[in-house]
Amino acid sequence: MLKERLESVKCFKTAWGRLITEEEAYTQVNRQIAAVCANLFQVMRIFEPSWEKRTEAICEVANMMNMAVAGTPEEQKAYVDMSLYEAFNIPELCEKSSWLGGITGDSGDEWENMAGRVIQFTRDRVEKELDTCPWDIVGSELCNMTTSMFTANFDLASSNGTENEVALNMCQARGCGNKHCRVVAERRDRYGLPKQEWLEHMQQPVDPIHDTPRERMVKEGQCLRNGQYTQAFGEETSLEKAYHWVAQMGWVWSVQFPMMAIREMAPDEDEFLRVFRIVFATAGKNQFVEPFAREGLRQHLGVPRWVDDNDGRLLGSYIMYMLDVQQVPYRTERWTEDETWICLKTEDFTARYEMAPLDELVDAYEAQWNGAAKTLVSPEWSCVIEGRDDDDMIIKVIRREDLRMV
Repeated sequence: MLKERLESVKCFKTAWGRLITEEEAYTQVNRQIAAVCANLFQVMRIFEPSWEKRTEAICEVANMMNMAVAGTPEEQKAYVDMSLYEAFNIPELCEKSSWLGGITGDSGDEWENMAGRVIQFTRDRVEKELDTCPWDIVGSELCNMTTSMFTANFDLASSNGTENEVALNMCQARGCGNKHCRVVAERRDRYGLPKQEWLEHMQQPVDPIHDTPRERMVKEGQCLRNGQYTQAFGEETSLEKAYHWVAQMGWVWSVQFPMMAIREMAPDEDEFLRVFRIVFATAGKNQFVEPFAREGLRQHLGVPRWVDDNDGRLLGSYIMYMLDVQQVPYRTERWTEDETWICLKTEDFTARYEMAPLDELVDAYEAQWNGAAKTLVSPEWSCVIEGRDDDDMIIKVIRREDLRMV
């Protein structure tokens, strides 16, 4: 007997009608946030030549901001009760102890499609192993910064406040060339370990680790493998919820937090923005410099053959694809071979998470998309963003002549 109706799945359409599934978009948004993060870290490396100084600076800010989310010490207790125990379905019989902070780290990993497994989850020791990480392209400073955020997770769940009850080490990291990422937290009083400084969080743990062989490694997180993430106490998170969480919070920890420290490394605001735009513009030009990259994008978006290579709608449709992937609403006002106008609310573009708006995203994407115009289409084309200081802004893909073109 024939099927009466076709199975339906969640998708969005590209400007050319190709359907992008929710799973594909979710994978893309994680990698896109990581790419912006990688560009930002290049800015950091220009301003601060010392690996130690820049790593300590971003670790300090990231830890401070993660702790600040919970408020004062009195508010932190309520945060643990409501945001940890209630949100993660932790039974009342579990003591308020730092090892429960592993729940927060594990959930964040899985929601951001970091595929792996919890090896050990006990009062004295927590070990988490990852086979994939969308952020593995950023570099070792981010791997170190991750440990500072995990330290905040464990401190917030601590029975003694922020006493650093555990020694926490990312003893392996894909961003450093290892097969796995591996975070191990060991209780200091149980293992006789000293309190750590920020550059001491990538040492080897006391107890031996478990190394999953390649043939048993996984390529996707639980949300893609199972359609949902299930944590140690049975709480479930759907793919839809995880995707929306990433579209909000992924920008905060990997772009907003380090940017606060990186701005301080620049001599002034003007110099920061000058270098910032140069780095993102270069990234945009390199994005489509090879013919196969341009052809790959055409196929991915479903661009028909009648659309000429020198047509600004190629870039316009790519920008629309990026906005759709990042769950940013917009409308297309002009769509011709001569110009594309994409209109959207400024706060929708900058305030992915309303408590931490990222005004710099306008500068970043304008520079990157303007650079991409030169190689995806031709140097005749530019991308400019107008109205950034108004309620509404317009992303324009237009032909433009400029004697000082960069």
